[in-house]
Amino acid sequence: MTAQMLDLIGVATGAILTIMVLTYLLDLKPLRAIYRLALHLFIGALLGYSFGIVIRDVLADILLRYLIATQPTMQMRAVIPLLLGIFLLAKAIPRKAFIGTFSVASLIGVGTAVALGGALLGTLIPQTEATVQALSPTSGNGIDGVAIVLGTVCTLMAFTLIGQKRTGPPALGGRLIQLVRFIGRIFLLVAFGVAFAGTITASLSIFIGRMDYLIEVFERLYFFFVGG
Repeated sequence: MTAQMLDLIGVATGAILTIMVLTYLLDLKPLRAIYRLALHLFIGALLGYSFGIVIRDVLADILLRYLIATQPTMQMRAVIPLLLGIFLLAKAIPRKAFIGTFSVASLIGVGTAVALGGALLGTLIPQTEATVQALSPTSGNGIDGVAIVLGTVCTLMAFTLIGQKRTGPPALGGRLIQLVRFIGRIFLLVAFGVAFAGTITASLSIFIGRMDYLIEVFERLYFFFVGG
């Protein structure tokens, strides 16, 4: 079997899987089994690839290298994660599930710390710095700075909680807070609209790319079997 034939089989398989996934758009009951088959193939391939990466890059490389190391500190760096992983497997046994509680707690604690650190260092602190820099006289963007500060403050105020409603007309401060919260909701609606439009645009780009791929595959199959 030539290299051209193998390449053709690969692109044809990709085209078949693409068509199987696109059958979901037709929403026909007989075609749902085809879509599920493609979905199972993708999930199985992803799990198999992930398992192979873990075996090769984690267990066979990092973990084994630390276990055979001469320094005790490096061995401890491998033993502790290995024990936590073994304890985590005990969650599959109902009577021994309590053994994996510490492993689950460690995963949740580390995940929460990483997420909190990412939120602070990646979102909150940069947003605060950008807001302060926008108000700087040397920035040269007075209107943009005011818009950034106004959007930040109003958006944060939109998430404030309001206590029990009082009878009678609201006070001046209450009306001002309601106005600020309304402006914050407008900023949120604009942000969500832009994000949704970006998602739709990305989806259409992927769909157009798949259509171009199918056309290219059909052209290659035609010239391979018919010639010309």
